[in-house]
Amino acid sequence: MTAGEDVLLGGQNPSYDKAAKLFLSKKKMLAWILKRIVPEFADVSRQDIEEKYIEGEPQVGSTPVNEDKTNIGGSIIRGDRTENSSVTEGWVNFDILFHARAPKNGALITLIINIEAQKNPDPGYALMKRAIYYASRLISSQKEREFTGSNYDGIAKVYTIWLCMASPEGDESAINSYMLNEKHLYGDYQEEKPLYDLINVTMLYIGKQKTHDKLIELLRLVFLADLNAETKKQALESEYEMNLTDDMREELDGMCNLSEGIYERGMECGIEQGALKNKKEIALKMLKENLPVDMIVRLTNLTKAVILEIGKKNGCL
Repeated sequence: MTAGEDVLLGGQNPSYDKAAKLFLSKKKMLAWILKRIVPEFADVSRQDIEEKYIEGEPQVGSTPVNEDKTNIGGSIIRGDRTENSSVTEGWVNFDILFHARAPKNGALITLIINIEAQKNPDPGYALMKRAIYYASRLISSQKEREFTGSNYDGIAKVYTIWLCMASPEGDESAINSYMLNEKHLYGDYQEEKPLYDLINVTMLYIGKQKTHDKLIELLRLVFLADLNAETKKQALESEYEMNLTDDMREELDGMCNLSEGIYERGMECGIEQGALKNKKEIALKMLKENLPVDMIVRLTNLTKAVILEIGKKNGCL
């Protein structure tokens, strides 16, 4: 699988893609997902999940999926890897990867969250099989990192959670989980569940219709709602009790200013997607919105000098 097979959140807009994944990787957002999706955290407050049980800093687009690359560089959660999260890398990366500790027994859980944003819910292959492959890679890559030699008792449980911005049911949302279960074909012997309950694939399909599920509505607000950044910030703080950090505010600003609507309007003006000219036009739009220069550097991958030149030339700085 090559990097080109990943679908960008913003159509073909890597800047929007990057901002969205950075926003989603914040512990405040991850706590909502864990509490709703992961049974080990069902009875734990989101604040405790955020502050006590998510370990280290989640890695965004920096850990390769492919064989012999997933466990390069030692620990995958403690920031040892410093690869650029460019979408032009020669292999596919997990979108967001992090560790958490199960509240009851302290067992390590490895989690990945992948975002599939294509409008067509059929990307040309079975997304379920890709999800199982990703989870399997996280299991196999634990050898010589989480455990050594034949000490397979050290295998950590893996969750792979897929947020799909299009639903196979059209406008209807759905959350489905798939896991290993024991079936007695003969006799009554029962294995201890923690020994085989090591892999979980959850598919969360976000439809257009309003639901009664708080997590789905949170994701609809962030990714699908046609609202400006300030309105989304107010809704996140009032309806979801989410006190946004400065980073989250910047990333949400970037997402709203780089949304598909703005991007498509740029296309109507003759901007070629993915070209340098497109990045400069996006940078100019962000400068006109008074977004911080450092943030624009991070989202567009243009140098600070280029952005300052654009701003001076157009009277924005």
